Amino acid sequence: MVFPGEYIAEIEEFQAGNNTFILDGTIRSSVLGKKEYDFKRRSIKIDPINSQEFPKIGDVVMGFVEMLFGSMISVKLFSLNNKMYTAGLSAIASARMGNSKGWNRDRYNRKAKSIYRIGDIVRGQITSLMNSSIHMAVDGTNFGLLYSLCLNCGGDTVKINNGVKCIECSMYEEKRVANEYGTSPLKSLRLS
Repeated sequence: MVFPGEYIAEIEEFQAGNNTFILDGTIRSSVLGKKEYDFKRRSIKIDPINSQEFPKIGDVVMGFVEMLFGSMISVKLFSLNNKMYTAGLSAIASARMGNSKGWNRDRYNRKAKSIYRIGDIVRGQITSLMNSSIHMAVDGTNFGLLYSLCLNCGGDTVKINNGVKCIECSMYEEKRVANEYGTSPLKSLRLS
């Protein structure tokens, strides 16, 4: 039994077959399953146990923020490449905003500023599968926050400049907002 992202072999020993990927000269599993060796062709593949597809580098995912820890967030995935995704996997992403180092521009306030809260719906792109963890990036015009409720009153919010504003109490929060914020990209999800 091998887990997604787990080391299987070196590329000098075997060729990467189905449900595997190459990372830094090593062959790794992209699914939960069993190793199958083909000694005649010198290839290795993984026979998946769960038919649910494991995300690959470059895949676009959507999910809700389930946990905040330091400058990182954990996102429970429910969409993979615009299809419903029910594997129950989570990805981690940076949750800082500001200049390239993630700090606020205010010289008196040098603490990293988290820009997401639990329950926010975000879109991102898979960037790495290192150490059996799914890493995603949420920066870019198509990525970031898709939906959020007001922190103050729980009301609906609308996109205003570089953040969201509550339509009930007018509270403004600075966020990394996707271009499609408020256009219901969730309605376009396919069930298959």
